[in-house]
Amino acid sequence: MFLDKNFRFIVVSIFFLLIVLFPVSLKGKNMKKICDYYGVWANEDCEIVQTKKYTLFFIRNKDKIETFLRRNKVDSDNIYSEFVLGYIFDVKERSFKKMDSLEEGEVLFESIFSLDDNKLKMSYDFHEESLNLVEKIDISSPYNMISAQRGKIEECLQTWQLGTIEHKINLNDFWIEIGTNKHSYIFVSNEEQLYCRAARIRSNEKGSVFAQNIRLMFSSYNNETTVFMENDNYKITSSDINIDNSLFKPNQCSFEKDGIYWSLLSFEPDTIKLNGCGSVYSFSRPLIDSKERVEWFKYKKY
Repeated sequence: MFLDKNFRFIVVSIFFLLIVLFPVSLKGKNMKKICDYYGVWANEDCEIVQTKKYTLFFIRNKDKIETFLRRNKVDSDNIYSEFVLGYIFDVKERSFKKMDSLEEGEVLFESIFSLDDNKLKMSYDFHEESLNLVEKIDISSPYNMISAQRGKIEECLQTWQLGTIEHKINLNDFWIEIGTNKHSYIFVSNEEQLYCRAARIRSNEKGSVFAQNIRLMFSSYNNETTVFMENDNYKITSSDINIDNSLFKPNQCSFEKDGIYWSLLSFEPDTIKLNGCGSVYSFSRPLIDSKERVEWFKYKKY
């Protein structure tokens, strides 16, 4: 009888330990795991930006360039990934077609990604890619960003563009932006325009230098049809931008080998205006309670 009581006690104890402790440990493991993926990853023919909420892909396969967006979901036990929207571009024909999802609903994040020797391994739709980390992303809680003032223009231009912004998330009128400390991404899809791009961006007190390494653009506004990705994408996207201050000219835009120079026109505490080549680009200081900015990233000085 004494042994029976001890046995029951052991069984019950193990049962409650499994219920209480195992989910917590598993959640902690997965949360740490997905944090390790946050960042910009690239190789010669591929670039991926990974945040907690989204994964944006650019993949070149011979004469085709695919770009597609997936939404991530973290629950108490697992990390899931769900297809949102995507397109396949033909470099030679300068055409595109909509991409169909390979699966219905969510799939496990780990069925697509893994980390091995500090490299991102991706397996998806017969694509096998190994990518190097270009830039780490650290996600933060919303915070008050500094106001524009002399001596702080560089920091404002960098921080005000940080994070994931959901402008429109209707699949027929879709527009999100992802801004890291060194890179800028956009995914726009509507009846008038399809615009998906990856770029490096650096700023100082005189303005910003914007250098696209991937540009996929079909626009009815100006009849542009561009399907472009740098030959060695990793080499370009991982390289720095050496700013030449003499190329900043407030009354004109400079198209240079290293990028496009957007010159400072004016600023107020909550607004900075740059000469954006044919139009004025206005950057506003994000509010801490912004509804569109669904992810906030930590600022890291270049």
